[in-house]
Amino acid sequence: MSSEILDSKTDEQFVPKLIAESFEKLSQKSVNDVTKRNILKELHKNIRDSDSNIFQGSNLNDKLKNVVKSLTLMLTDRSEKCREISVMILKDMIQRSLVLESDFPSVISTLTKCLGQTDEREQCEEIRMLEIDLLCDIIENCKSELLQCLNDLSNILKNCIIDNCPDVKRRSCECLLTLASKQISHFHMIASTFLKPLLFSMTHQHLKTRALSVKAFGAIANYLNNTEFEEAMTHLAQRLFDHSPLVRMAVTEIIGDMLVNLKDRYSYFYLLIPLMLSSLHDDVPDIRSKAEDLWKKAGYQYLKENDKDYKDLMDFPCPDPIDYPIKDGRPALGCRILVQRNIFNILPALVNDIADWAPETRTKSTKVLYAVILHSEDKITIKLSKALEGIISSASAGEKKTIEQAINCAELLGYFVHSGHLFDTVLSLIYKDPSAVQLSILAAVIRGQKKELPKECFTAVCKFLSQPTVSRIRKGNEQASLLLCVEALEASGSEIDSALSYDLFTIISSVSGLATSETISLKAAELLQQLSELQSCSKTQLFQEHAIPFIKMLSDNNELWTSLSPEMPILKFVVESGCLEEEIMELIIPILINNLHHSKDAKLRCSIFSFLTVVFKKVSSNFYEPLSKKILNLIRLGIFPNLTWSAGRTASSLRTIAVASLYEILNKSSIKKEILISVGDELIPLIVTLFDDELAATRLMTCKILEIILPDLTESIDKLKVHTVCYEILHCLDDESDDIRLMTIRVLRAYVKAFPSNYDWSLYRSYLKHMFENVLIHMDDKNEKIKQNVFDLLKEVSFAAPDVLLQEIESKRYMMSSSDLCESLAEHIKNLKI
Repeated sequence: MSSEILDSKTDEQFVPKLIAESFEKLSQKSVNDVTKRNILKELHKNIRDSDSNIFQGSNLNDKLKNVVKSLTLMLTDRSEKCREISVMILKDMIQRSLVLESDFPSVISTLTKCLGQTDEREQCEEIRMLEIDLLCDIIENCKSELLQCLNDLSNILKNCIIDNCPDVKRRSCECLLTLASKQISHFHMIASTFLKPLLFSMTHQHLKTRALSVKAFGAIANYLNNTEFEEAMTHLAQRLFDHSPLVRMAVTEIIGDMLVNLKDRYSYFYLLIPLMLSSLHDDVPDIRSKAEDLWKKAGYQYLKENDKDYKDLMDFPCPDPIDYPIKDGRPALGCRILVQRNIFNILPALVNDIADWAPETRTKSTKVLYAVILHSEDKITIKLSKALEGIISSASAGEKKTIEQAINCAELLGYFVHSGHLFDTVLSLIYKDPSAVQLSILAAVIRGQKKELPKECFTAVCKFLSQPTVSRIRKGNEQASLLLCVEALEASGSEIDSALSYDLFTIISSVSGLATSETISLKAAELLQQLSELQSCSKTQLFQEHAIPFIKMLSDNNELWTSLSPEMPILKFVVESGCLEEEIMELIIPILINNLHHSKDAKLRCSIFSFLTVVFKKVSSNFYEPLSKKILNLIRLGIFPNLTWSAGRTASSLRTIAVASLYEILNKSSIKKEILISVGDELIPLIVTLFDDELAATRLMTCKILEIILPDLTESIDKLKVHTVCYEILHCLDDESDDIRLMTIRVLRAYVKAFPSNYDWSLYRSYLKHMFENVLIHMDDKNEKIKQNVFDLLKEVSFAAPDVLLQEIESKRYMMSSSDLCESLAEHIKNLKI
């Protein structure tokens, strides 16, 4: 065709002629690809530039019909460009209503070859995109039923929805939405064929594709059977975890629409409601707002559809509960009823999701559980055990958000559920083996009450928590949870009588004795102080009231205690924290004796001795006399056996701490003389053996004991034994420890001064001579302090046998470097008035 013709102004008679000529050329078999492409371009231009009104008339329609037929054939042409132009021409013709509806089936049939799973499938993504656009145009412009094309449409769309090209996938979803909106009477026949492709596309990497797939699912939801719908709900639930707000918004809108418009929605409420409740707690405010609007709409419609059943509730609404825990207000009546009616089906599946392995699922499911409890209110009682199971499972998760949400759920239960039934259920669930999680849930339930607890409930909880298996726990997180329970009980405003106070005292004291951290100790001390304030007494008075019965209970099986038994640390706390009364001392001394027996393990005995030392530092000296018999038994049966030498580091450590305990008993004892009269003969041989102990601390403490008992020892036992023990101590002057050497000098001074001034030393001159010999040589010690102390000692005790000492000085003076001290000491002796 000449350029003059192409550029000329087309009129109503000429354009159809040009189209007819182009069609004739296109129909020739000998036309090559380049010519064909030019003809198609020319044809496209003529159709695009012409007025659609000039094609009215039967003859022209026949020509256009032939053109459509040829173009349809061109859709499978070997030339990519020809196929592209053919699709574009058909699109323009359909948009301008130049294609009769009777021709649509043939075009769709050909598109099935290009877009379906066939050997002739179009390979070019751009052309597939044009072809799916063409199909959309056909569906939009078709005013009659497409019944005969349903299978072809199904084949095309289900394959294009899973196409590799994201644009094709999205356009296919839009095409499906258009097809569904045409309300074809037989659409239900093909609707389910799109389910699997759509579910597959919901996981596509492009967020727009996922969102459109969700929307397209909404178009076929009404036509799915039960199995298909349940499968689809699982996939939609996963989309609520989508990182894209666009996708989550699409799911929220679809769920909201189904709650209102789905034909069989009453059967599916138990699947739809949890998804909507999940959206109510979305992180994005717009999604939460949209979900709230849709949820209220669904609740309102449900009430409207069932107004006869709920007329009284609608006409005479109950006021909101007092101290309602949610600031945003109470859910609408219809929404609450929807959840309450479906709680039997919702909770079991929800609890399973809470136990899921994925943290995101656990967190999201716990939020839904919170919403279910909030909507169910007191109706949650019928599924209370299941709800608690879910809460405990959620609180056992490792995620901080999930645990916090679980605690909030427990507090809601405490608010809505009747106290008697609630605590019976909670305690029966956690009775066997209460964990930190379960105790924290119990604490949350108590806090959630927001009112004074009934006395029977308060008593039941206290009795449970004060059981030895519960209160004497050693794990830090369990102790913290236990204290949370006590804190909640004390803050409940309930009246606490003496029996309940004793139970709380038992719990707090047990935790304090076994506390694993400073934080727990401080918290326990705070709660103990709070308990005393609630009882209108001081902390000391609280201990005076409860310590004795508590110790009696604690020591019931003290014969069976081991180093792992929790009772000993608890006993130490109670005794050290309260005032030591005579009755308490009478109780604990037999306990100490029982557990210092040589059959007990060394770690426990060390702990007992450490405790014993603290006790006798704290105890008043007024208690010694009334308790003298028990103290003597403690020394003889508890301490002495542990002072006896035996090999090993453990035994050595035991001797050290045992001799320290004995020192504390004797140091300020008002019955020291009575003790020495009773056990002095047994004590002296033990002391002699301890002078050679391998631990310096033991040797030092032995010297200290000997120093304080010497004044009374001379009146309690045979004097020869006193001389003998001091004779044995002389070798301690050569000890490697300077502290022990100094202490030995003090013992020797006490030894000489322990005898009365008129004592006849002449009978024991040999003892004194030996002492002077051993002491005098240390006046040459390198340690100036020891040298001076030796000089002072000899000066003080020289009165006992001055001639013997002077003789020793004279015989050794020439060998000693401290001649000035020798001279001074000799001068002192000479000046003595004997």
